[in-house]
Amino acid sequence: MQQSAKTRIDSSRHFRVALVEKSPEPQGAEGENWYRYVIESEHSAITGWRRGSRQEITQHAIRYTEELNARIANGFSYRQKTWNRVSKKRAGESE
Repeated sequence: MQQSAKTRIDSSRHFRVALVEKSPEPQGAEGENWYRYVIESEHSAITGWRRGSRQEITQHAIRYTEELNARIANGFSYRQKTWNRVSKKRAGESE
């Protein structure tokens, strides 16, 4: 069987949309139709609140997740320490 030419990425580093649910308005916010979304990986979670329809918020969370995973696929980490090291190497600086 032939190996795929694509680079394998550790799936434990991938983010996924874990939850989109109707929510009361966040403290200090106004308006109606608030939703809370959770994007998670094996090691971390991102929680956000946004106004709109369930479909709009789900699409927002999916796009955000795709952007995070694309950064990882391109060699950037969501962890600041790794991001700095990778950024310096790309800029030709020493660690």
